[in-house]
Formats: sequence, structure tokens, C-alpha cells
Amino acid sequence: MRPQIKISTMLLLIVLMAAITSLAARPEESDPNQQESRQDSARIQALAEALDLQGLEKLAPELEKKWFAKDKTYYGYMMLHVCGTFASCDFNNNRQYELARQYALLALAKSQGPDKADRIPIEVEFLLLMSVREGALSSDKYLQSLAQKDDWANERSKESKFYLQAWARLESSIDPNWDPNNSPGAFPLPPAGVGRYGSGMSPEDIEDPNLRAEYKAALNEYWQKVALYNEQYSLRRVKKEDLPRLQNRLLILYSGPVFDSKNLETDALQQDLKKHIADKKLRDVIFNGLKKRLTEESEPKPKPGLGPRGTTGRRSQ
Repeated sequence: MRPQIKISTMLLLIVLMAAITSLAARPEESDPNQQESRQDSARIQALAEALDLQGLEKLAPELEKKWFAKDKTYYGYMMLHVCGTFASCDFNNNRQYELARQYALLALAKSQGPDKADRIPIEVEFLLLMSVREGALSSDKYLQSLAQKDDWANERSKESKFYLQAWARLESSIDPNWDPNNSPGAFPLPPAGVGRYGSGMSPEDIEDPNLRAEYKAALNEYWQKVALYNEQYSLRRVKKEDLPRLQNRLLILYSGPVFDSKNLETDALQQDLKKHIADKKLRDVIFNGLKKRLTEESEPKPKPGLGPRGTTGRRSQ
């Protein structure tokens, strides 16, 4: 039986596509985690198809602990799969949204450490942030009730920290000098002197140690170029497609007391920016970007199917 989707089937599709894009650059023979990650993803999918919330709740901490110790990139994608399943399948239990939020916040918090090696991929960080508020947690009434509490400002600041730092990380990671036309080039061929060889030949098949080392160096350089190219391409995609959604979440958080994204609480936002973002230039980029997003959201949207001046775009007969 296929799982019924309550919020969005697209999230899991995005997970799979993002994983393929990010991990395809890793040669499988040098990445033993690929096969194991596919097996664990299949375990998640089986529980989703069985609509087994209890089983998924039992599996989630096992996978969280296991993959954080193994590999931070795979950890990010695995937690995104876990959170996406909690948030998307119709388990008919509101606890599923709190579990999605719980594991998203856990993965995000673990990725905020000082060691860059502990960071999950930026595209995963943005998608996990979309799991922080699902179901009832995303309603205006819920936020309005929270805003009545004495510790609302502190609670909002703790949550907005993840959004603000993800945005700052994105801006600081984009290389303005990157040229999309400067591709990694063709896959390297074995060096002269190897003799006959097949396509995609492994360095281990080369007997001569000097030629083997030369080929390994060429392959390492190539995969590094591929990784850098894919990273910059992905960052620009995230800025174009995912950043607006993150901006909308921030607009909701800082448009109290109604939380309708129509009025920006600039003083509170500035205070939290200073609290969470050390770089003033990045603070200015975020603040001005959010004001621009507010203006865009306030502009009247054209009606579907209407062309310039309200015409339908059809030719007159």
C-alpha cells in the first residue's frame, strides 16, 4: 500500500534529486557509504508505505546517531528523509509534525558548530528548515498564542537563529567570481605509457607505481573541480528557489502580533541579527533582502491567464 500524502509529496522527491546531484560526484568505489545509505533509505520508505509511525519513531534516533558519526553529508540527507517522511505521510497523528520539527532542529543544531567539517550541505540545511514548522505549528493562530507569552521574544530569537545563520552561510559561501561556463572538463584519461585501457579505468589496474600515482592525482584534481562546480551551481539554485521560502518564514516570524507578513518588526529583527550574525555586511544584506521581500509580497499579484492591461493574450477574431 502506498502512503497517503498529507502535506507534500514533493519534499521526498526533492530529497532524492538533491541527493543524486550532490553525491553523484563521489566515485562509488571510494565511497562505501553509498550502498549503506540506500539500504537505510529503503528502511525509511518501507515504514512510510506501511504508515508505521511507531516504527519510524524507533528507527529515527538509530539513524541520527549512526550517520552523524559516519559522514555529515549523508547525515544531512538521511535526516531530511526522516523529517520529510514524518511531515508528509498521513500517519493521522499530530505527533508526527512535532517529530519532524524535533529531528530537523537537532540536525540543524549539530550543524551549527565551529568545525566546518560538521556542517551539512547548505541545500539540506534550507530544506530541513522547512520541516521546522509543519501542520499546526505553521498556523497564524499558533504564533499569535505564542506571542502572548512572556518569553516570546526569546523563543522567536532561538528559532530565527537557524534561519538567519543559514541565510548568512549561503551569502558567504557564494563565490562572486565563479564562471558557470568554466566546467570541470572531460574525465581524465590514463597517462601515456599505460598501454591499452578501458573507459573509466581504475588506478589500481595500472601496474607501474609512478603512472598509477600520476593517474590518481589527475582523478583527485578532476573530482575536486566537479565538487566545487556542483557546489557553486547548487548555491545559486538555493538562492533562487529556496531562499524566498526562508524569507517568507522570517517575514511571518517578524510580522507580529498578527503574523500576516505585511508589517516588519524592524527593531526586533535588528536586535536578533546583531545577536546571531557577527558580520555587519551580512546583517545588512539580510535586513535589506527581507525588506525587499516584504515589498514583493505586498505587491498585487496578476490574475492567472491575464496578459498586459488585463487582456487574456488571445488574438481578436
